[in-house]
Amino acid sequence: MYSNLRKTPLTLLSLAAVMLASSLPQAVAASPNANATSSAQFAEIRTIPLAAAAPVSAYNRANPYKIVAIGDSLTVGYEMGITEPSALYGYVGRVYEQALYHGAAEVQNFGVLGLKSAGLKNWLDAAVQGKTVAAEDAQSGLSKYPYAAETIAKTAALKEAASGADLIVMTIGGNDFLPIFTELQSRTVEPAELQKLLDDLLANYTQTLEASLRAIVSLNPDAKIVLSDQYLPLPKPSQFVKVVTEEQYAVLEKAVTSLHDGLEAVKSKLAGEGASLSIVDIATPFAGQQFVLTSIRDKDVHPNDAGYEVIGEQFANTIWGEFRKSAPLAADTPLHLVVGGKELTGGNKPVIKNNTTFLPMRDVANALGATLAWDGKTQTATIQAGGKKVAFTIGAKTMSVNGQQVPLATPAYLAKNGKTLSTYLPLAALSEGLGYQVVYRKTIKTAFINP
Repeated sequence: MYSNLRKTPLTLLSLAAVMLASSLPQAVAASPNANATSSAQFAEIRTIPLAAAAPVSAYNRANPYKIVAIGDSLTVGYEMGITEPSALYGYVGRVYEQALYHGAAEVQNFGVLGLKSAGLKNWLDAAVQGKTVAAEDAQSGLSKYPYAAETIAKTAALKEAASGADLIVMTIGGNDFLPIFTELQSRTVEPAELQKLLDDLLANYTQTLEASLRAIVSLNPDAKIVLSDQYLPLPKPSQFVKVVTEEQYAVLEKAVTSLHDGLEAVKSKLAGEGASLSIVDIATPFAGQQFVLTSIRDKDVHPNDAGYEVIGEQFANTIWGEFRKSAPLAADTPLHLVVGGKELTGGNKPVIKNNTTFLPMRDVANALGATLAWDGKTQTATIQAGGKKVAFTIGAKTMSVNGQQVPLATPAYLAKNGKTLSTYLPLAALSEGLGYQVVYRKTIKTAFINP
């Protein structure tokens, strides 16, 4: 969907909030208090599997856990300085990786750059009514953002995806509060007036968002909806940062808290009607860490890589109660291997040969609870799992799947590990032969295998 982002002026992606950030003096960048951000990690953006907030046994490749992401630029995963869409790696990518620890699943991302809560409501209303809406009809000025028009036009796809989702993750609201930043940039705004402006925006935002959530519930009353609150991208006033006064900043901090409380109130209201809504707290971990977690030093309010890592962690903890991270890879190990939610460790390591990943067959079979047999005379390994019987003969360019010969791009081979010989199977064969979901995530150098 964002394959030609590099051809579009990235100035459109900075959003009006940069007008406020532009008041940051150059001294901030050189300040000892301006912490350096972590180096970016990259991943491909694809409409690909995610996993589940439910027992692993409840979901498999034939019945995957369906996740739908809806929202603004944070859901897109926009990060300043990235010109290749394939390099965008936002919170949805992190949620995807965490989900793969829990079982087979799918994700569809309906993130729209520049989207506001009113635009989201109009889009969802059209979906509920089975109509198509143009970007400009959903929200004035929205069509200027890259791919907004074609994404908004996918109303039918949005309806179908939301109606069938098990989990819906959302970020929306940052663009709603840009008028405040414009006011602060253009004139002197007394704290009392600022409070009134924020109260009015918060009331409208909460009301509009509740209507959007009700539209989603009308499409799918059984979906688990997980929505983030909003972080304050501006650092506290200091000798280096004089964008707002301390009094104004106190009002802004209070508004962030009020926004979260308003979302919790909506959550309680919907819970009383049988709907499932969870609120993700991203405001707290970003507080006081704006230089570390956003690109505000470079006049952009979006999260950087470290910021998206934090948001992904907060979402994962809300959904699954954990955020899993593997230990650093040993020098002789090319990737992590997670089978059925368990990381394989031991002497038999994955191997990459001729750009093909090979896995130790016995270790994988044991992790999956599959049956493995070895015929030394024919040098054939047979694995049985999930009603399938697949045989791999060393060096053969075919495999037998329930008695039928199926082409094999890369044959299995034997490798000596210590005093024993181990059968190594090409990763793709697990998906083709046994019907497992096999996903490799370059961002964390991890292959996930789920039945």
